[in-house]
Amino acid sequence: MTGTGPLACHVCDGEIGDLELADCLLCGRQFHLQMVEGAAGADCGDVWIDDEVLALQFACRPCIEKHAGPGAAEADAAPAREAGPRRSIRPAAAGQSARDVARRRR
Repeated sequence: MTGTGPLACHVCDGEIGDLELADCLLCGRQFHLQMVEGAAGADCGDVWIDDEVLALQFACRPCIEKHAGPGAAEADAAPAREAGPRRSIRPAAAGQSARDVARRRR
């Protein structure tokens, strides 16, 4: 972060706290994302595990809807790539962190 003041979410324009900051994989802008399932606060995007690169990937709601269709963000869908293999999504259970989801085996 720079010394220019608090960051604003590009989706809802609200102030983003340190523990709810995510960068969109597709547009690169910052948005609100609660890192623990069921945490209070805004979720202006989603996170999923990409099995191909074995990493968590983050996308804001506008990019998810642009790439996966309207309503996709509410359905917990990952953004569809224009070319490439289909990605596997492993949703978190209530109270699980991203680390817990990454460690869970199929």
